[in-house]
Amino acid sequence: MSVMRVARRFSILLLAVWLAVGISLPISADIPRPDRDREATGFAERVELGPIEPLPATTEPVSRDGAGRLPRGVIVETEVAAIDPVQRQTVLVTQTILDPARQLRGVEVHRPEGKGVDTQVLEAVQDTVEIDGRRVVRRHYRWAVQALRGGEVTLAFQRIDFDLVGRAQSEYAWVPVARRLAVEPLPAHLPEYLPVTPALELRDMRIGELVAGEPGEWRFVVVGEGLSEKALEQLLRAQLIAPTGLRIDEPAIRLSPDQTRAESLGPLGDAWEVRFSILPAVTGGGDGTREARLPALKLPYIDPRTDKPGSVIEYARSEAHAVRWQAEPAERRLDVIRAALPWVLAGLAGLVLLGLLARTGFRWWRARRTWRRAQRELRSAADPQALRERLGRVLAALPQPMVSPVRSVLLARGAPTDWLDARSTLERLRFAGDETDEQAFRASRETLARSLPARWFR
Repeated sequence: MSVMRVARRFSILLLAVWLAVGISLPISADIPRPDRDREATGFAERVELGPIEPLPATTEPVSRDGAGRLPRGVIVETEVAAIDPVQRQTVLVTQTILDPARQLRGVEVHRPEGKGVDTQVLEAVQDTVEIDGRRVVRRHYRWAVQALRGGEVTLAFQRIDFDLVGRAQSEYAWVPVARRLAVEPLPAHLPEYLPVTPALELRDMRIGELVAGEPGEWRFVVVGEGLSEKALEQLLRAQLIAPTGLRIDEPAIRLSPDQTRAESLGPLGDAWEVRFSILPAVTGGGDGTREARLPALKLPYIDPRTDKPGSVIEYARSEAHAVRWQAEPAERRLDVIRAALPWVLAGLAGLVLLGLLARTGFRWWRARRTWRRAQRELRSAADPQALRERLGRVLAALPQPMVSPVRSVLLARGAPTDWLDARSTLERLRFAGDETDEQAFRASRETLARSLPARWFR
């Protein structure tokens, strides 16, 4: 009974082991997993990787072929955008490494090379993409490649070394298959700095404020493929002829920090900022005026999409720009003074006239007030003697005093006849004593006050 029980337990254990192995097999086959380091005497086994013999070059634009050893499940794909480019045409070259099992710890990648080939790095990114419903780690490398000579050119991809998770030493390396490019040569008489690009554009033309004798700025952006600082400098030097009245210095050229301006040309497009320092003359332009015309720009380039590239030269153009500049600060101040001088003089004349009018008005008002006070003083006299004394004080206090004037003097000063008659009546009444005619006194007093000349008080 005990033997049967042991046998039953042993069969159940075997069945459980078989089920566990059966369930794990599809998973292992579906997603490759990194192998553990093989151990020898307690240490990781050292694997020596010798030189890898590359495959013969191919003319396929896209290929996953190569020589060497890849980690299980890893895919390396290379793509050359144009197998038959034009000489000096910029070609996009892409290398993609897919890692479905996420077993790669690091990858050592180098730019492709070749005799008569120039390569520039565009980008190297790592992200995660979904392929057939699974999340896959992707390493993406892009280069801009130019074939500098015509004929057959070989573009060789460099060896890729892989570091795997859990392994102290890599035993995997891969050399993607090279490409055989059939490069169409350009006519030999064309200069080497002439850009080969499907489009060349001049954008964002700006001219700063200009002042005589002070440096200003003229700037714009050049957008195209395969451009370089040296090429742009030689193209612009051949175009610039400074107009009379302006001095144009050598251009300052750099890659624009804002590369969104070149997005319309795709990943190979570049935006370059060009800045010129311009110095306006103090004496003015050709005809003495402070204005000139910046030269029109006409930058040549070769369109690789034409039937015979190089037989027809295309041009990026910009129109000539008329510019004006201000005088130097000292002369501007003189101009301001000259322009303001008539107004200043007119203002001063107005102030003087206003002062004279105010002075005349004040004197007239003061004279009239004194005249009115003199009239009140004369009307307040109670008797001829008092009226005689007050009239003497009034005449003595005039701006041109009259002390005991006779009739002829008063007449010469413009005294009215009735006022002179009233004054004579006052003299007669003063000696009449108690027999003074009150009615005659009041009439003469009123005449002296009313007809007192106001102009005597001015």
